[in-house]
Amino acid sequence: MGRVREVHRTRGTGGWREKEPVDKRTYDLRRAVLGEKHPDTIQSMANLAVTYSQQGRYAEAEPMKIKVLDLRREVLGEKHPDTIGSMAELAATYSQQGRYAEAEPIFIKVLELRREVLGEKHPDTIESMASLATTYNQQGRYAEAEPMKIKALKLRQEVLGEKHPDTIRSIASLATTYHAQGRYAEAEPICIKVLELRREVLGEKHPDTIRSMADLALTYNAQGRYAEAEPMKIKVLELRQEVLGEKHPDTIRSMAHLATTYHTQGRYAEAEPIDIKVLELRRDILGEKHPDTIGSMADLAATYSRQGRYAEAEPICIKVLELRREVLGEKHPDTIWSMAELAITWNSRGRRDDAIGLMNKCLQLRQTVLGPDHPFTKQSAQTLNSWKNG
Repeated sequence: MGRVREVHRTRGTGGWREKEPVDKRTYDLRRAVLGEKHPDTIQSMANLAVTYSQQGRYAEAEPMKIKVLDLRREVLGEKHPDTIGSMAELAATYSQQGRYAEAEPIFIKVLELRREVLGEKHPDTIESMASLATTYNQQGRYAEAEPMKIKALKLRQEVLGEKHPDTIRSIASLATTYHAQGRYAEAEPICIKVLELRREVLGEKHPDTIRSMADLALTYNAQGRYAEAEPMKIKVLELRQEVLGEKHPDTIRSMAHLATTYHTQGRYAEAEPIDIKVLELRRDILGEKHPDTIGSMADLAATYSRQGRYAEAEPICIKVLELRREVLGEKHPDTIWSMAELAITWNSRGRRDDAIGLMNKCLQLRQTVLGPDHPFTKQSAQTLNSWKNG
């Protein structure tokens, strides 16, 4: 619980509530006056799709982005910058839905095309590099993600400058990778710097500024600094409810993060109703197999388990592990996390041999995927030793 999950950000300034009716009207007018295949009409369709994505309305955005890509391929050709941009937008939508296996090859192709057409140092090429690195990070492939993120950051500092929003985004993205590897001492000062820069450049209520506040709160939480994390998480939730609305995926994520802080402090009676609400919202908005929905199931099972309600926790733990194996793969950090949670539940129910076997597998995977010095790896080793010697 309480892990940073990096998501692909759709480009935009955050004013989607005001933009949507304008984008719709512009698209309708251009389609009527210029026709479906005019480049300006296609651009309006693309703008509307991005506005849907910014609201987390991926089911509406995806078919529109596919149509835009098909039209641009037909009208402009495969290597036109706008066509390549449409490929990148579609890949981002797949990634936002947790469909990393579909997103990754598109991001690789986009990066190759942009290097060929625009050159290595063009901002769009650097954006593609950053997007591919994020996709690696989302799959737990930190050794591939980190050097690519560092390269994207250096290029943005050189080409765009230190205070450009994209440069700041690269700094924030690197902190996410450090956090995911348990390198909180490296992540924290970067998170603080990013928050200060975004407040200065974008303002307090910009979605990216709010995201930086959320990332810093998670870093505090991961270090057990709950008194610092909790008020910041409450503020983030209130800001997202105001700016993005109650059902936006980022708002729901903030609810989940707040529940995590309650959970880690043993305040299960406060955490549980939030866990249930978040799970219901995510099932409704994102679907059963989205990584965030599965994460909510895992959070609820953990809340039951910590209250000694193992009979309720166990079937959820089993389902979460099965879904994560299917959606994320055996070696994804979240899948390994689910193995550990199920092992703990089995041990608490007296299934000692099953628990030791599964925790041993979990330890071996964490040593391979996360490394021997990661906090989760050390935690698995300590738990396994205590069970064997108990």
